[in-house]
Amino acid sequence: MKWSRSEINQLLPILEQISFDLAPVDGKEILVLWSGTGEVVFWLGEMMEQGNVTGVELDPESLEQARRSLHEMGLEQVARFLPAEKEDISLPDSSFDALVSEFIVYPTVAPTRISQSKMARLLKPGGKLLLTDVIVTKPLPPTVCRELTAIGLDFLCDATPKDFRRWMAEAGLVNIQVQDITSTLRKVWQDRYASDYTSSHEVGYNYLLDDPQTRLGKSIFYIYVRGEKPATQLPEKLAG
Repeated sequence: MKWSRSEINQLLPILEQISFDLAPVDGKEILVLWSGTGEVVFWLGEMMEQGNVTGVELDPESLEQARRSLHEMGLEQVARFLPAEKEDISLPDSSFDALVSEFIVYPTVAPTRISQSKMARLLKPGGKLLLTDVIVTKPLPPTVCRELTAIGLDFLCDATPKDFRRWMAEAGLVNIQVQDITSTLRKVWQDRYASDYTSSHEVGYNYLLDDPQTRLGKSIFYIYVRGEKPATQLPEKLAG
């Protein structure tokens, strides 16, 4: 889905939180997973005089558009875009100070299936993993999914906040936080509903905003997840 410019302005605090959690951004090596047409890469790259932001994206059209925009913006010295793989990232271990997987403000049209463990191996000691996602905590009937897709909510991760905590911990990360940011997105969806006069969308908005079983905050949540790779690793004999 795509947000309008006014909707993106309402969601900018999410990007600002990312840049705050990465501060200082300048001088860091940062990987952006699901980089889409490049907006998050450009957001971070414009804060840099040194360092580099690498975006990886599965969809060829989005990747090509990002590369064109990179050239037009003159950010080639601090940013680059690479094709993604579906289930892995073919980059060296311990290559990045941070990995950002931002799926709310600028969602890609082609999500990958890459586990937190595969993300974490790319981090340097002390590196940060920042994720945003939209989750459904219990299965939704196909009819509900179709109605949600019709209004633009076309990808939901089947998981709970507890799952994300567990996945981050299993990846060896520490200082894990899972923040519920559903209320921010609810306001954006309410505003979209108020300006959407397509009668066939009424059912989808009802499921998302009002239905006691499926609504935002009941079965559907937006989350912001943080974790860090330990700055030092225990020797293998001690860790065992």
